Amino acid sequence: MSPTNPSEAQLNAAEILELVQQEKISTLSHLVSSVVHEINNPLGCITGNITYIKDYVKDLLKLIELYQEHYPEPVDEIADEIDAVDLEYLTEDVPKLLSAMENGAQRLHQISNALRTFARFESDRQILFNLHDGIDSVLLMVKSRCKGTKIRSPIEIIKSYGDIPEINCCPGHFNQAISYLINYQIHALDEKAKAQPSDPDFKPTITIKTSLNTDTVILSIQDNSLGLSEDVQKTIFQEVFITKPVEPLTQMGLLVSRQIIEDQHQGKIQCQSALGSGTEFRIELPC
Repeated sequence: MSPTNPSEAQLNAAEILELVQQEKISTLSHLVSSVVHEINNPLGCITGNITYIKDYVKDLLKLIELYQEHYPEPVDEIADEIDAVDLEYLTEDVPKLLSAMENGAQRLHQISNALRTFARFESDRQILFNLHDGIDSVLLMVKSRCKGTKIRSPIEIIKSYGDIPEINCCPGHFNQAISYLINYQIHALDEKAKAQPSDPDFKPTITIKTSLNTDTVILSIQDNSLGLSEDVQKTIFQEVFITKPVEPLTQMGLLVSRQIIEDQHQGKIQCQSALGSGTEFRIELPC
């Protein structure tokens, strides 16, 4: 049976996307929490024992050194084995390998913490949250996208964090909003590199600043892309209907970001841009 009211057929794509996104964040957050838990168990074993292994290897190498000092002329069988294993190279390389393993374990620990921070999910219940921790976790998630490509050099991330208090928010949702904004700017920097492939001086940059203004936390995320016209700035956060042509996913991400920041967290978000001078997303949040 056909609908009596034509507007009933015009479902708001933004509302649909918001519901899907909420379910997606919930499912993803629980999945990430489980994965992080499973990672932390073997990771804790590695990081907890590598210090002892380094001490044991140090003692063994010291013992070999003493043997060489007091028995400089080993029997032929031992001399052959020393040559076969290249003992001199081994004694230099093993400590380096252990240090590299220790650094790798520490890096995994950082990634694990960032995943936990990024995917924190408390439904609609707001808690006190360190905004800088959220931003850092997002930056870690998008790190691979910031690497250099065939068309541009690596994106430089400049952080200028001010002294701000923790804010009341839903961390999982808020991190998702920041992720959409930064991904949009990475896309914009890629577009500039495509439009100006012969510009060797172009150094893609995203600058993130936080500050406190009385009882409001200010977050600025600015790039040096091609920028946006005034008309685009006016409509960049507007709702999109499925009866209209399909919009890019980055555009839908900006819509969801606005909903999270303004509707869910009673904040404000503005887009400030000019053609040729980049784009800035300015967020104000009550604290």
